[in-house]
Amino acid sequence: MFPQISNITFAENEERLKIVLPLLRNWPLFILFTSSMLIWIGMIVVILLFLVRDVLPQRERYTFVLTVMMLTWLVLWYYLGRVVWNRWQYYTADREILFINKEMLIVRRPISILGITDAYDMQYINPFYYNHEHHCLAFDYGSKRIYFGEQLLEEDAHRLLRYLNHRFFPDYEDEDED
Repeated sequence: MFPQISNITFAENEERLKIVLPLLRNWPLFILFTSSMLIWIGMIVVILLFLVRDVLPQRERYTFVLTVMMLTWLVLWYYLGRVVWNRWQYYTADREILFINKEMLIVRRPISILGITDAYDMQYINPFYYNHEHHCLAFDYGSKRIYFGEQLLEEDAHRLLRYLNHRFFPDYEDEDED
């Protein structure tokens, strides 16, 4: 039986458990990354227009060098854009979905059909715990710490924590809970 936690939706089928956690949008970071995305897209258009309209029609001896420089700039700009795109998706999502089964834990922050999806092998996941510094749930995946459920109240987070550890780590005993 699922715990009664406000704003959290549980669904289960024979393959996995699905947990939907609410997220509140961090407006300053959302605005920052939205403007960064707009600047990024604008600069891609400007660079491509400059390359096609001003550089390639020229038959000067510097055309090849300038074209190589502009294409190198586009490649660097593309990789910067991937970072901005991932952060924009992270701060745009309004919910966080956990898909858990015995083999995998998938953390998804969907935006329509887009969004960030991270998958973790349950074999390398340590039991879940409450991170007091960040006020959210967390787990360690190897040496990497993964945070989720940032918008949960501490009481709701502890209820979810007990349920997840009891279900997926039955041999784990938390010293703080006793």
